[in-house]
Amino acid sequence: MTAIQNRLTDLLTRYKGKFPHYDVNNEMMHGSFYQDRLVKDIRVNMFKIAHQLDPSPILFVNDCHVEDGCDTRSSPEKYIEHILDLQEHSAPVGGIGIQGHIGRTVGSIVCSALDKLGILGLPIWFTEVDVSFDNEYIRADDLEVMLREAYAHPAVEEGDINEAGKRYLALKREWLSHAHGHIDEQGQFGFSGVHGFYEVEVIIVSKKITKKFVVDKGDNALVISIDI
Repeated sequence: MTAIQNRLTDLLTRYKGKFPHYDVNNEMMHGSFYQDRLVKDIRVNMFKIAHQLDPSPILFVNDCHVEDGCDTRSSPEKYIEHILDLQEHSAPVGGIGIQGHIGRTVGSIVCSALDKLGILGLPIWFTEVDVSFDNEYIRADDLEVMLREAYAHPAVEEGDINEAGKRYLALKREWLSHAHGHIDEQGQFGFSGVHGFYEVEVIIVSKKITKKFVVDKGDNALVISIDI
C-alpha cells in the first residue's frame, strides 16, 4: 500500500493542475491485481487519494467491450453496478470511459449500451476507438457506425481534435479542388488544381454531362474536351 501511496503522491503532485482528466485504474472489470494483493477497498482509496492530491481533474473509470456485447464480464449492467459501488463508497468517479475496441459493430447494441450508461448522468468518452475486421470496407463501415452512434448520443461528450488532426484536415482542404462557374465566349472554363481524380459536370438546359479525368504528378496544363 505504501508503494501505491508514494506513486500517486509523486505523479499527482508533480503534474498537479496540468491534466484535466485521469483514468485512475484501467480495466477494473477485467482484472483485480491490486485487490488481490492489497486491501479490498484499494480501488476506492485510489480515487479518494487522487482527488485529495489534485481536486481539479475529472476521474474516469475505463474498460473494454462494454459497448459491443462481446464480453459478459463488462456488460453495461455490470459496468453500472461497478460504478455505483465505487460511488456508494465515496469514490469521486466523474466520467465513464469506453475503450471502443470493435471486432464488428452493431449500431443498435452500441446505442443500447450508451442508453443504459447514460442513466448514471456522467459524461461518457470513447477513449481508444479502433476497428479490426480484416476487410477494409467492413472496417470503414464499422468505424462509421461507431462515429455516428457516438456523435448522436447525448451522453457522449464530443472530443477535441488535436494539433496533428487539425493539420491533416487543413491539408485535406488544401488538396481538394473545387471550382464552379460559367464557360467564357470561347466555350472554355479554366481552374487551378492539384494532382488527383476529378469529375466535371456540365449542366445545360436539357441535360447534364459528366466527365472524369486524372491529373498525374508533374502534369502541366491539361485541356479536357467535352462534347455537348
